[in-house]
Amino acid sequence: MQVKRTYLFPLFISLFLGCGNLSTIPKPENLIDEALMEQILYEATLLEIMNTFSEKNPNFKQVLGAPYFYLKYGVDSLQLAQSEEYYVKHPKIYQKMHMKVLLRLEKKKDSINKLVKEKEEN
Repeated sequence: MQVKRTYLFPLFISLFLGCGNLSTIPKPENLIDEALMEQILYEATLLEIMNTFSEKNPNFKQVLGAPYFYLKYGVDSLQLAQSEEYYVKHPKIYQKMHMKVLLRLEKKKDSINKLVKEKEEN
């Protein structure tokens, strides 16, 4: 399995920054659980990729930006920031979430490539 560098760069930056200050931070009261945080990371990555096409739709960020996550997942910006900070300070958990996200993206890419190949054959 070949993973593009663009996917690994945010992971390594997060791990590097997360390991810089090893002071323990308390678990926030409203911590987003791992499964939901993984889903948010997955969709954030997809939206970041889709953002390359924002020239075609100037309202892209207004419609599918940060407000989208807050409404869809019932979180607010503070809760998301605190959860992100907590998981960055726990790199084993954070890396596990990112690896799951990368695997999902790879499966999505494989599915799309398969459909394109089938269409080209027909």
